[in-house]
Amino acid sequence: MNLIFKKMGKFSPKWKFPVFFLFLILFSAVVTAATDVGTFKQWTAVELRHTISFNGTIDTTTANITVYDSDNTLLVSNQAMTKNTASADFNYTVPSGVTGELGTYPYTVCGYSTVAAGKCEDFSFDVTPSGDKGLLGFYFLAIILSYGVTGLGIYKKDITITLLGTFAITFIGIYMLFFGIDVFKNYMTDGFAWVTLGVAFYLSARMAHEYII
Repeated sequence: MNLIFKKMGKFSPKWKFPVFFLFLILFSAVVTAATDVGTFKQWTAVELRHTISFNGTIDTTTANITVYDSDNTLLVSNQAMTKNTASADFNYTVPSGVTGELGTYPYTVCGYSTVAAGKCEDFSFDVTPSGDKGLLGFYFLAIILSYGVTGLGIYKKDITITLLGTFAITFIGIYMLFFGIDVFKNYMTDGFAWVTLGVAFYLSARMAHEYII
């Protein structure tokens, strides 16, 4: 690839909106990732809270919980939950040391009363690298836009646009390296992250060289 920039390109107002839109989308990932209450970040403690009643009238005196990981390995076996007397909720905190597996964690909560038979219900929660889920389309859009803005800068021979694109690519590469892509984090996502960072570093170095000379 032969990049020849005689001088620092001007940031044309024509391209301000698409570049700004790119960074707005990238920023929204952080906001969106924090809104899914049923999904938790890998290697973090998970607090589970439930209200248990028998026909809406009989008080539940105790409750136990059993938790499995995504591989159906038993993590918590019939452990007592803590009752909040003010709200009648029962809660249990799954320790961070056992939430390293990615995927869906099924668990069962059983409530007991002195005047009624026990009642059990099944639930589940999800563990992902970043604590978000269902953003696969966003990731692809952000990647396409980042490379698109960078390509636009190269095509227009505009160092400013190209550098903004490489900043976006760098951000995506670092994010993927730590959190993967949506619910996926493996050798493929790590490899793509390193390739992305390599592209960003190479283009940034070329832009700096072209600007200096």
